[in-house]
Amino acid sequence: MPSRYHVTLISLILGLSLSIFTNGQSVQPVFGGDHIPEMRLTIRQSNWSQVLDSMKLYGEGMIIGTAEIDGIKYPNVGIRYRGQTSYVYEGEKNPYQIELNYIHPDQHHQGHKSFTLSNALRDPSYLREYLGFSIARKYMPAPEANFVRLFVNNDYAGIYINIEPVDANFLERRMSGSWTTLFKCSPDTDIDKAPENCKQNTFGSLEYEEDANCYLYNYRLKEGDGWQDLIELCRILDQDPGSIESVLDVDATLWMHAFNNLTANLSSYSGQHSHNYYLLRDIHGRFSPVIWDLNLAFGSFKNTGQGSDLSINEMIELDPFLHEENGTKPLIRQLLANEFYRKIYVSHMRQLMHEQFRRDSFRKQCEEVMNRIKPAVSQEKNGYYTLEDFTESLDRTVGTRSKIPGLAQFMEDRVNFLKRQDAFTVVEPEVLSVDVLKRKAKESAQVNSFTISVIAGKLPKRVHLYYRFSEDQPFTSVLMEPKPDDKLGNGEARFVSKIKPANGDQRLQYYILAENTAAVTFYPNTYRQAPLSITLEELN
Repeated sequence: MPSRYHVTLISLILGLSLSIFTNGQSVQPVFGGDHIPEMRLTIRQSNWSQVLDSMKLYGEGMIIGTAEIDGIKYPNVGIRYRGQTSYVYEGEKNPYQIELNYIHPDQHHQGHKSFTLSNALRDPSYLREYLGFSIARKYMPAPEANFVRLFVNNDYAGIYINIEPVDANFLERRMSGSWTTLFKCSPDTDIDKAPENCKQNTFGSLEYEEDANCYLYNYRLKEGDGWQDLIELCRILDQDPGSIESVLDVDATLWMHAFNNLTANLSSYSGQHSHNYYLLRDIHGRFSPVIWDLNLAFGSFKNTGQGSDLSINEMIELDPFLHEENGTKPLIRQLLANEFYRKIYVSHMRQLMHEQFRRDSFRKQCEEVMNRIKPAVSQEKNGYYTLEDFTESLDRTVGTRSKIPGLAQFMEDRVNFLKRQDAFTVVEPEVLSVDVLKRKAKESAQVNSFTISVIAGKLPKRVHLYYRFSEDQPFTSVLMEPKPDDKLGNGEARFVSKIKPANGDQRLQYYILAENTAAVTFYPNTYRQAPLSITLEELN
């Protein structure tokens, strides 16, 4: 009988095959690769733009139309304007929400039942969301993103950023039924102001409130049933932060904080409104954040919630420990108050700088994508920026009021500033070798446990082993035991742990975290997506 893993893999392969070859046509993937899909919306209603404005401002529902994606038609789809700051009344280029399954529940394009189209308002480069999500996905839960050329009733509306919605379909594609709840952590603009007995303007900060009704004004339950779980998360953050790992994926949260701070993404939890993220809860009872809405990242939104807007130079020199003492930001304050978590946070920022923003690597990536989308941008009639703004947006500040910094130059200056800060100049520990004990030649007894030996350098104080026996489990951590070794050089030490599997488990997934007095280092760097793996069969 095939395992659940094999059934899931076969289903994915079959689903991909059906989506790539639909109606006898070969179709490029809507996400991934260099292809820019073409989407055509047909809306028969003569005053459709006024209807969409009315729906956005005063009500729910969607207008019915037809969508055509790379030549494949989908009838009776739902269409509406979306966005808050990115929506403009009677605007020529408003953002869209497209629901392929609005009337037909099973209608989808390559497994995707809906699409979120961003209009790149306050982003003359058009790159912030596309590159922001591309980077974030390598380290934390985040949606796919790509460009799309949009036509409405055969009129070219422009190039949009197509973002994978965070919904039940998103979770199923990634977690295959191992989730229970999804919240959007952002005030609902359609709900009245919170009652006087509730804290005001808390947004999605996760501040604890005694009255359960207060949470209804700042969080939206999108899937499942988990209000009490959300309240318990807030209570533990407020009253028992030492137990936070029981209800929160701390590492994923620190990745989100590191990304937001490094990229000066203040239209997020780190900024004025503590918003633009989701919380998903897995079957093990732990919440994980899913980052959302990166249109104003890389210095485009400038308010931290403490005082007036920052200048571009103040954004470049944004404190890497912003909000560490801010009681209205418990998800930052409580985690950074823990010395171990603080080291992990710095390690994540350092890794992002090294892997994504080293020297001119980010600039080259920007230039490659800009060259790919420039023809579609140059054909726009209703864009918010000129072609000159677009071509110069990597280095020049665009706008007199918003003052959107040049994307590549801003990040070069930001990274250079951070590298000079004390937290980023300390000596990091390093993992020199990782070995797992194998059965010796001519030895009859089978190896029935995993004995892992690590040699670490740069004065390691502790070495942590994180392990699990299947992908649907959270990692368990243990401190490895130091073992004196005269053969090692100065500043090096050996650490050993023995993990005995239960219930017939044969495979171990694991990674290492080395810690010295000042810093931590992960091994391998890809531990969230590709941890180390070994089986008992390989050891015998």
